[in-house]
Amino acid sequence: MKKINILGVGAALVDRQFYIEDSLLEELKLKKGSMDLKDQETQDQIYKKLFHLYGSSKDACGGSSTNTIYAASILGSSCSFIGKVANDLNGKFYVDNLIGANIKNKCMSLERGVSGSCLVMVSPDAERTMSTFLGISSELKISDLDENMIKEAEIVYLEAYLVSSDSNFETTTKIIEIAQKNNTKIAISLSDSFIVTTFKDRLLKWMENKIDFLFCNEEEAKTFSNSSNIDSAVKELRKFSEVSFITLGKEGAVVLSKEKKIMIDGFPAKAIDTNGAGDMFAGGVLHKLSNGLDLEVSAKFGCFLASKGVENFGPRLSDQDYVNNKNLFEKT
Repeated sequence: MKKINILGVGAALVDRQFYIEDSLLEELKLKKGSMDLKDQETQDQIYKKLFHLYGSSKDACGGSSTNTIYAASILGSSCSFIGKVANDLNGKFYVDNLIGANIKNKCMSLERGVSGSCLVMVSPDAERTMSTFLGISSELKISDLDENMIKEAEIVYLEAYLVSSDSNFETTTKIIEIAQKNNTKIAISLSDSFIVTTFKDRLLKWMENKIDFLFCNEEEAKTFSNSSNIDSAVKELRKFSEVSFITLGKEGAVVLSKEKKIMIDGFPAKAIDTNGAGDMFAGGVLHKLSNGLDLEVSAKFGCFLASKGVENFGPRLSDQDYVNNKNLFEKT
């Protein structure tokens, strides 16, 4: 028996979230719904403008993989995390958040540097636009790894944002190698269509040996498979993953395995913030899978949890709401 259900690997970023008007995105030259990488000076300027206009942000330890692992841990899975933060205020805030969620981690760097951050701007229609400064989170090295943490995990979950950094790509490729040698399953989230388009060769390297679970939304699936429709994408995804989970927003999700294609209906929701919905879906799915539930039940729970997440401002629910919604789902 392995000691850890799910090990997350990702860019360790402090999320700072604001409600905004769409006109500001034009002023900042940001494409609505996108994720842009910024240098520290530009990121600081954007933050100051947001703070001046809207006051204090809603902050949380963030990054795609972190949001997923946080959900799974609060729901009751045994979780750990590999990422990198600096020994600064944001880094300490980040690690304290992980510890508070009972997530084992080895994140604090002894090197000089600045912790990464993500400014999440939520429009009136609930769409989110992100400005990201990676900071030291882009400098994860093989020497930073604790191999036992990888060997002891049932599932390693990686976010595709990691392939945008040479150092992170090299290190995560090593993580996959260690995992596959030790019967640890690999789950990958495609994360963002821009990442898929720009770094597809690196993603294919990650999937050189067929992975166990792939998470993506419809647009990412079509981009990765170079397909114009979801049916063509389905055929391509089966080449790379034993099981794929494709989220369809309010319409639900598709689950693909070698044997079948399962359609999962969405749950009604009054969305105010879609940031983190895909991460929450993955957290719910992985939690159920690590507890022995089948693909269909796991995906239904992921959709249910995401429907609750979009009704909440921020990338995650309160700890008690995770538990309450888990209990509510299990009664239905």
